[in-house]
Amino acid sequence: MSQAAVDLLLRGYRAFVAGDLDALEHMLDPEVEWIGIGEVAAIADRADVLGVLRDRVAEQYQVTVDRCIGVGDDVVVSMRFSRVELDPTDDRPLQSRRSFLVGRYAAIVTTRGGRVARVVEYPHLAGALAAAGLEDENP
Repeated sequence: MSQAAVDLLLRGYRAFVAGDLDALEHMLDPEVEWIGIGEVAAIADRADVLGVLRDRVAEQYQVTVDRCIGVGDDVVVSMRFSRVELDPTDDRPLQSRRSFLVGRYAAIVTTRGGRVARVVEYPHLAGALAAAGLEDENP
Protein backbone atom coordinates (compact mmCIF):
# COMPACT_ATOMS: atom_id res chain seq x y z
CA MET A 1 0.00 0.00 0.00
CA SER A 2 2.95 2.37 0.51
CA GLN A 3 3.48 3.00 -3.21
CA ALA A 4 -0.22 3.73 -3.80
CA ALA A 5 -0.18 6.23 -0.91
CA VAL A 6 2.96 7.91 -2.27
CA ASP A 7 1.45 8.05 -5.77
CA LEU A 8 -1.70 9.69 -4.39
CA LEU A 9 0.34 12.31 -2.55
CA LEU A 10 2.42 13.08 -5.63
CA ARG A 11 -0.73 13.41 -7.78
CA GLY A 12 -2.06 15.84 -5.19
CA TYR A 13 1.19 17.80 -5.27
CA ARG A 14 1.04 18.08 -9.06
CA ALA A 15 -2.63 19.14 -8.89
CA PHE A 16 -1.78 21.83 -6.30
CA VAL A 17 1.08 23.19 -8.40
CA ALA A 18 -1.26 23.29 -11.42
CA GLY A 19 -3.99 24.97 -9.36
CA ASP A 20 -6.37 22.07 -10.10
CA LEU A 21 -8.69 22.23 -7.09
CA ASP A 22 -11.22 19.90 -8.74
CA ALA A 23 -8.61 17.13 -8.86
CA LEU A 24 -7.65 17.84 -5.25
CA GLU A 25 -11.28 17.62 -4.16
CA HIS A 26 -11.55 14.07 -5.53
CA MET A 27 -8.38 13.05 -3.69
CA LEU A 28 -9.71 14.14 -0.28
CA ASP A 29 -11.93 11.99 1.91
CA PRO A 30 -15.21 13.85 2.64
CA GLU A 31 -14.33 13.79 6.34
CA VAL A 32 -10.63 14.56 5.95
CA GLU A 33 -8.97 15.76 9.14
CA TRP A 34 -6.08 18.23 8.96
CA ILE A 35 -4.16 18.99 12.15
CA GLY A 36 -1.80 21.94 12.03
CA ILE A 37 1.29 22.32 14.16
CA GLY A 38 0.31 22.73 17.80
CA GLU A 39 -3.40 22.89 17.05
CA VAL A 40 -5.85 21.20 19.37
CA ALA A 41 -8.70 21.60 16.90
CA ALA A 42 -8.37 20.48 13.32
CA ILE A 43 -9.87 21.33 9.98
CA ALA A 44 -12.47 18.60 9.82
CA ASP A 45 -14.06 18.44 6.40
CA ARG A 46 -13.23 18.58 2.73
CA ALA A 47 -14.79 22.00 2.10
CA ASP A 48 -12.64 23.64 4.77
CA VAL A 49 -9.46 21.94 3.55
CA LEU A 50 -10.26 23.02 -0.02
CA GLY A 51 -10.73 26.56 1.24
CA VAL A 52 -7.24 26.57 2.75
CA LEU A 53 -5.75 25.03 -0.40
CA ARG A 54 -7.59 27.58 -2.56
CA ASP A 55 -6.05 30.39 -0.47
CA ARG A 56 -2.56 28.89 -0.84
CA VAL A 57 -2.95 28.53 -4.61
CA ALA A 58 -4.11 32.18 -4.81
CA GLU A 59 -1.03 33.25 -2.82
CA GLN A 60 1.11 31.75 -5.60
CA TYR A 61 3.30 29.53 -3.48
CA GLN A 62 6.09 27.69 -5.25
CA VAL A 63 6.34 24.20 -3.72
CA THR A 64 9.00 21.51 -4.11
CA VAL A 65 8.80 18.00 -2.65
CA ASP A 66 12.07 17.07 -0.94
CA ARG A 67 11.14 13.68 0.52
CA CYS A 68 8.15 11.39 0.27
CA ILE A 69 8.38 8.14 2.25
CA GLY A 70 5.59 5.57 2.26
CA VAL A 71 4.93 3.61 5.46
CA GLY A 72 1.82 1.46 4.98
CA ASP A 73 -1.13 3.84 4.50
CA ASP A 74 0.97 6.80 5.70
CA VAL A 75 3.31 9.05 3.77
CA VAL A 76 5.95 11.16 5.49
CA VAL A 77 6.46 14.23 3.35
CA SER A 78 8.90 17.11 3.46
CA MET A 79 8.49 20.13 1.20
CA ARG A 80 9.99 23.55 0.63
CA PHE A 81 7.78 26.50 -0.20
CA SER A 82 8.41 30.08 -1.23
CA ARG A 83 6.66 33.11 -2.57
CA VAL A 84 7.23 36.78 -3.16
CA GLU A 85 5.56 39.14 -0.70
CA LEU A 86 4.90 42.58 -2.09
CA ASP A 87 5.01 45.70 0.05
CA PRO A 88 1.34 46.74 0.39
CA THR A 89 2.37 50.41 0.71
CA ASP A 90 4.26 50.39 -2.61
CA ASP A 91 2.03 50.42 -5.71
CA ARG A 92 4.89 50.37 -8.26
CA PRO A 93 4.73 47.27 -10.51
CA LEU A 94 8.45 46.50 -10.02
CA GLN A 95 8.86 47.01 -6.30
CA SER A 96 12.29 47.31 -4.79
CA ARG A 97 10.97 46.59 -1.30
CA ARG A 98 9.44 43.19 -1.86
CA SER A 99 10.52 40.29 0.31
CA PHE A 100 10.79 36.58 -0.14
CA LEU A 101 9.11 34.09 2.16
CA VAL A 102 10.89 30.75 2.29
CA GLY A 103 9.94 27.87 4.54
CA ARG A 104 9.78 24.14 5.07
CA TYR A 105 6.80 21.88 5.60
CA ALA A 106 6.65 18.38 7.08
CA ALA A 107 3.64 16.13 7.66
CA ILE A 108 2.32 12.62 7.87
CA VAL A 109 -0.46 12.06 5.34
CA THR A 110 -2.74 9.08 5.99
CA THR A 111 -4.67 7.56 3.09
CA ARG A 112 -7.77 5.41 3.19
CA GLY A 113 -9.67 4.00 0.23
CA GLY A 114 -7.48 5.84 -2.26
CA ARG A 115 -8.09 9.25 -0.66
CA VAL A 116 -6.34 11.49 1.83
CA ALA A 117 -8.06 10.89 5.18
CA ARG A 118 -5.75 12.69 7.62
CA VAL A 119 -2.86 15.14 7.60
CA VAL A 120 -0.81 15.88 10.70
CA GLU A 121 1.75 18.67 10.36
CA TYR A 122 5.10 18.69 12.20
CA PRO A 123 7.54 21.54 12.82
CA HIS A 124 10.32 19.64 11.04
CA LEU A 125 11.02 16.43 9.15
CA ALA A 126 12.70 14.77 12.14
CA GLY A 127 9.46 15.06 14.14
CA ALA A 128 7.39 13.52 11.35
CA LEU A 129 9.88 10.70 10.88
CA ALA A 130 9.93 9.95 14.61
CA ALA A 131 6.11 9.93 14.75
CA ALA A 132 6.09 7.42 11.87
CA GLY A 133 8.63 5.22 13.66
CA LEU A 134 11.47 6.04 11.26
CA GLU A 135 14.96 7.32 11.98
CA ASP A 136 16.25 10.58 10.55
CA GLU A 137 19.22 9.82 8.30
CA ASN A 138 20.51 13.40 8.68
CA PRO A 139 20.16 14.36 12.35
